[in-house]
Amino acid sequence: MTTRRRAAFVAVAIAAGAVVATVVQYTTRGAAHVRPAPLVSAAGDMTTSREDLDRAMKAAEQKLAASPADGRAALTFAQAALRRGRIESNGGYALKAERVLKTVLAREPGDYDALKMLGAVHMSRHRFREAIETATRATRVHPNDAWNYGVMGDAHIELGEYDAAFDAFDTMVRHRPDAAAYARIAYAQELQGRLQEAIRSMSMAVEATGAQDPESLAWHDAQIGNLLLQTGDVDGAEREFARAEYAFPGHPFALTGRARVAAARGQHAEALQMYRAVLSKAPTSEVAIAAGDLMSVAGDDAGAEAMYARAETIERDAWLTEARLTTNVARMLAERGVRTGEAVQLAEEAARSRKDIFTMDALAFAYFRAGRLPEARSASRQALRTGTVDRRILAHAAAIEQALGNADAVRASR
Repeated sequence: MTTRRRAAFVAVAIAAGAVVATVVQYTTRGAAHVRPAPLVSAAGDMTTSREDLDRAMKAAEQKLAASPADGRAALTFAQAALRRGRIESNGGYALKAERVLKTVLAREPGDYDALKMLGAVHMSRHRFREAIETATRATRVHPNDAWNYGVMGDAHIELGEYDAAFDAFDTMVRHRPDAAAYARIAYAQELQGRLQEAIRSMSMAVEATGAQDPESLAWHDAQIGNLLLQTGDVDGAEREFARAEYAFPGHPFALTGRARVAAARGQHAEALQMYRAVLSKAPTSEVAIAAGDLMSVAGDDAGAEAMYARAETIERDAWLTEARLTTNVARMLAERGVRTGEAVQLAEEAARSRKDIFTMDALAFAYFRAGRLPEARSASRQALRTGTVDRRILAHAAAIEQALGNADAVRASR
């Protein structure tokens, strides 16, 4: 990313406001892979409590049963489905949303609501090129709709095409500075290591979110908590996770955040109990890894191995409803120092189609485990190119430089 592009993005961000609404998970080893959450917003009179999302989906299904080409009903169904997928960590909802939207478009190819929502669904299913293509088609119909630029930016971010992503976010901000825009600013700032600015931008997203959207309020509050944890402000993070829980009782990001706070305070038994609660309702690989790490610290090696195996299963099962993204499995294997050859193979597979900093970090550490140090350093430099202060990426870079005998670089990374 060039200095000129960074400066341009900052100027736009200050002037108005911009994300992938992303879910950042943390383990006791540091920050984990940043996962995208879909671009979602309330549709019509729909509110976003757990009960209202369920009602909205059922009502939309009834309308679609009577009229499969009802674009507004399809939009409502897809919006609610993506929300449900987010709070339940269930990719099956996005698959259902895609089928509904494609049914509408097969009958009514000019239905704009279905077209623009399909871009967000592609994004949710990690089909990033298709998301860009669909959002681009939608901009030809309505060039001033900020939504489509958010989808394009989200997808470019995941592919590691940061200049294109920030261009899309710049355009989104100019058209509509709202909560979704402010959250995108926050994520862009986080990627560049500007955590205090990211916290301020995400706080603006909270302020721009209405009370009728408690799920977004909880999500934004949890992201602030995650950012505060990165700065070492455990008490502040605890406050934000409590706000998230108040806005949307039982939100998995709130409970996961509280578990991280407990772990940071050395309250491992309490943290493990909370992680288990999340795994029972909204399982993710990151939560399973975090639980495994705590078990390992407690000396429960068998339990830890079972959790790590579960994390890998969760990732591989996701490939049934989402695009095959091998980054996380490669990273998990490399960090544990097991099946190194497979870790390299999976990381190289991921890097053939995307060059985001998390994929390049996974590739770097897989090469490191395989003893391929020059290649590890090259990939690690790609992982550091945005100025990130992600603890995992920095720790991996330090290990690589230490292995190469570069003590100065190791000290500089601390």
